[in-house]
Amino acid sequence: MNSFSRILLCVCILCAMTGKTLAGNCSFGKRAPITVHHNGFCKFDFDTLSYAGAPAQQAACLLTPVGRAGHLGKSRQTVPAFFAELVGTSRELPERDVLAVALNEAKLNEMAASLAKPVSRGRDNDPAARAATYFVIHDTSTPNYGDLPWPVNIDTDPKINNLKRYACDNDIERAHVFINRAGEVLFAHDFGVPWRATKFETAQNFGLALRGLYLHIELIQPRRRAADFRGKNDFEAPSPGFSPAQYDTLALVYIAASVRAGFWMIPAFHSVIDEGIREKHDDPQNFRLEDFAASLERSRNGLKQQR
Repeated sequence: MNSFSRILLCVCILCAMTGKTLAGNCSFGKRAPITVHHNGFCKFDFDTLSYAGAPAQQAACLLTPVGRAGHLGKSRQTVPAFFAELVGTSRELPERDVLAVALNEAKLNEMAASLAKPVSRGRDNDPAARAATYFVIHDTSTPNYGDLPWPVNIDTDPKINNLKRYACDNDIERAHVFINRAGEVLFAHDFGVPWRATKFETAQNFGLALRGLYLHIELIQPRRRAADFRGKNDFEAPSPGFSPAQYDTLALVYIAASVRAGFWMIPAFHSVIDEGIREKHDDPQNFRLEDFAASLERSRNGLKQQR
């Protein structure tokens, strides 16, 4: 998330801590217009509305590990077998009725009810454009505890996991879906709604070309000030970065999005998409791709058994 959004969310958190609430009619202010003079770290092609390489190669690039302050780690040469074998294909996509049962059991009823709907398309839902292809993983980077210690258990702390602070009555939330550390979900926008949540997508010289090509998922993750960086910051994330419940819910959300798209979507990290842009974001921190892949394997195997 950008700095203004983080400030606003921190204000909401402080109000919650004091028993006060803010109006749900959110206002994030206007983003300063930016111009991007490159095609991104993973070489985006505006003719095909896709990144360079085969789907598994795109995933390897777009899932480059993200370090503190947004510094990218060593590029991945491979991705876990689940992605290497399936991403970009329709192989082994579960049947809608079987997936709907699993989603309802996980209390993701709204997502189950929308399985027959299409996802958004690029160029602001141009019927001739590519369907949403990229499943973008973010972290909220809130609340920021500054120099205070972490709460005793961040996975169950009610202040951290309160999804209401991310809800806006005027439907301008920053992502399609928010997942807290207990695995609970806020559905902010249906996957058929074209939405932009990265700097790269919103570059003024790109127009609306990228609107609708990405689906955005925010994982709640608190932050602290990293003492080895100067001044105020939110560079220290918990380790592990996310809870098992978050990975399990993220897996179901990814499967549902892929079923609606008609193929296994290409996962991506927010920070990688914005690489090379001034004041780019640094999320997600401490994301374990292997844990996400393991959750996907368990979900896929469970769905197979229900056929």
